[in-house]
Amino acid sequence: MKKAGFLQEQDGAWSMRRGLALLYSLCSVGCLGTAAFNGEMTGVWAGIAAMLGVLLLTGYTTFESVKGLVACIKGKECGKEV
Repeated sequence: MKKAGFLQEQDGAWSMRRGLALLYSLCSVGCLGTAAFNGEMTGVWAGIAAMLGVLLLTGYTTFESVKGLVACIKGKECGKEV
């Protein structure tokens, strides 16, 4: 079976959380770069907000993966006994 890419889940479906985290990380770099060149604080706050969005989305993805791992260890799959 083909290994899932960076923006894909284990089953091969595209991950919206990972896609949005990538988009927000690119936006935060753009906002912070624009703010640095223009000296505007609004760009800094927008960049920080985008970085927090990245942390939230990737943290949620990690939390979902850990939940799946714990379910496997307990012998459950999708909430059902195996």
